[in-house]
Amino acid sequence: MERFSLAKSLSTAVLWVLLGATLVPANIVPLFPGRPQLAVVQRRLGGLGGSASSASANAISQGFGGLGGFSGSNAASNALSQNIGGFGFGSSNANANAFSQQFGPGGFGSSAANAQAQSFQSDGPFGSFGASASNADSQSFGVGPNGLTGSAGFSGSQTYNLPGSRKISLAYSNGFSLGNGGVPTVANGFSISQS
Repeated sequence: MERFSLAKSLSTAVLWVLLGATLVPANIVPLFPGRPQLAVVQRRLGGLGGSASSASANAISQGFGGLGGFSGSNAASNALSQNIGGFGFGSSNANANAFSQQFGPGGFGSSAANAQAQSFQSDGPFGSFGASASNADSQSFGVGPNGLTGSAGFSGSQTYNLPGSRKISLAYSNGFSLGNGGVPTVANGFSISQS
């Protein structure tokens, strides 16, 4: 009997999605149609300036690795920057998703993953302040000759840049897995630091 296994790890799928969003410029959506070759437009009048950009990518496939099924992924990102009289503000965000469903003579399974990141930074007369955050989650399960297996996990981090060059960082993670024989395991962690 054929043994069933997922063809790609979730981390590889998410990384592929993020790289795909970076390397596939065909789907770049210009914010200003008058200049389609650029997704960024700057305007400078005296001490004013700014830019904005947006990009997205999508992919879907069917039937791979000798198994039936389908998979898909998408990614999007946005960025904004403004400058007025030497003071500025900038922000960005990105999101990526990946999923797959597979089936064959030895069993079936499914997986999904998501990754997100956001940040902003503001420089003003009273100092600089900013924050950034990122998180990723994934889940998968499979049914085959050895029974049910599965896993799920979530992890993330946050960083706060405070005036006076102070920084506070948080990190957290949670995970669950169900191995062959139905034995579950759980893991979690949390940390905070200041500098």
